[in-house]
Amino acid sequence: MKSKKTLTAIIILILAILISYSLPKTKYTGTGFISKLKIPKSLSGWTGKDVTQEVGLNLNEDKYNFVSEALAYQYVNKEGKSLLFIILDAGNFHHPKVCFTGAGYKIRELPDTEFHLPDHTLKIHALFTERGRDNNLSFYWIVIDKNVAHEWIEQKAKQLFFSMFGKKRVGLMVRVDIPAREEHIEEAMILANQFVYDLNLSIQSEHRDYLFGKSK
Repeated sequence: MKSKKTLTAIIILILAILISYSLPKTKYTGTGFISKLKIPKSLSGWTGKDVTQEVGLNLNEDKYNFVSEALAYQYVNKEGKSLLFIILDAGNFHHPKVCFTGAGYKIRELPDTEFHLPDHTLKIHALFTERGRDNNLSFYWIVIDKNVAHEWIEQKAKQLFFSMFGKKRVGLMVRVDIPAREEHIEEAMILANQFVYDLNLSIQSEHRDYLFGKSK
């Protein structure tokens, strides 16, 4: 039974890759969800600003053809600790390791962790990245039509399903980056969880599940 499931997963992944490479390399057109989002620049204990252009998310470049929309906000809390909050609306998500490696970072995958929200627990992935003195703890998760995709094979399977039937879906990668040294990983995790909790309460209810997934 286990080997059959593994084989099925491999077949789905191969099909998704074949479809991805056989389709015309045109700009992915999303649902326009991010442009409808009202991300607060001020929330409980945090002050933010839009830094989408500053972080180099130029979606007119061919390398970003798989991305329809992007948003990046930098937030600072009352203690002066900062973080970067990013949302991507994409047709084919790249693993963050690819992006960080391409930017010259050394990467260490950390065990998956959980963020506790008011109505459910959000399971997320974590990376520790290093490039000279630039050290960051990055948390990310993928939500497709209000459902968190916990594994990359699950994301590929859903992508294949929607592309085969021409269905529109809201597919988002959400990421939180925090400058942190290795010895301060636990503190950064607590800070990230507090931010996500506060942001969850500040997002309009009709958009909340698209960013954080539905409560089970």
